[in-house]
Amino acid sequence: MNLSRQIKSESYTVDYAGFWIRLLAIIIDGAILGAVIWAFNGLWPLAFGRGWMGGLGGAAISSGEAGAVFWTLTFLIPFLMIVAYFIGFWGWRGQTPGKMAMKIKIVRFTGENTDWGDAVMRFLGFIISVLFVFIGNFWIAFDSRRQGWHDKIAGTYVIRARPK
Repeated sequence: MNLSRQIKSESYTVDYAGFWIRLLAIIIDGAILGAVIWAFNGLWPLAFGRGWMGGLGGAAISSGEAGAVFWTLTFLIPFLMIVAYFIGFWGWRGQTPGKMAMKIKIVRFTGENTDWGDAVMRFLGFIISVLFVFIGNFWIAFDSRRQGWHDKIAGTYVIRARPK
């Protein structure tokens, strides 16, 4: 399908989700992820005999192979939790719990639900947006279709979800 046919078929009644509602959704998601990662950071040191949150020696960096594994996984596992959270929810429902609470949803240009490929592309775009001092996220406030860079990269839009 060429671009001129796509533009002609576009609906002008789409209710794009704006910057502020999307910010509230990401704050909710951040609180959920923060709680999960906080619990992980409390329990993880227990596996290495360091006590809750690392105990009194939690700030000390240990050396050796066990110390290297501990510190590598201490940073890697929370990052993978974040990746799994966003890609998992975006690929499965097109909504994270924060977006569900705000009644907004990620869709393709055609209005179809997103798939796993869209979710991966959107996450990679989200990383790019964040790396450029969140400019890609602030772009949402000024774009006519309320797309951030991550939406443009993945070809997605965030709209207000229809009540069921």
